[in-house]
Amino acid sequence: MGKVRYVSSWQNKWITSNAGSIDDFIKTFEELAEMFREWKEMGIKLNPNSGIGDDYAEFYTDDMEVAIKAQFTFYSGDDRTKEYLETNTGEIVEVPKEKLED
Repeated sequence: MGKVRYVSSWQNKWITSNAGSIDDFIKTFEELAEMFREWKEMGIKLNPNSGIGDDYAEFYTDDMEVAIKAQFTFYSGDDRTKEYLETNTGEIVEVPKEKLED
């Protein structure tokens, strides 16, 4: 079995749905470019087989702390007290509270 990878799916659809001007487009894409630069510096990778041609992309890291810092975490169901990460196998992993304190 390979190393666990924490994943985040990305969809380009609706990114500029609230834009009202060309400046809004510029701001949105500049902010996204900065986020992706930060992810690259953190060592986050793009899964090239993740449906990029279908407007989806999957990013991954094998480092839980990097996944948390990059905001790969999410809540599941009605319980808003526990955060989770998804793995490349589809498993949902609860993030230990001590990892979230920073």
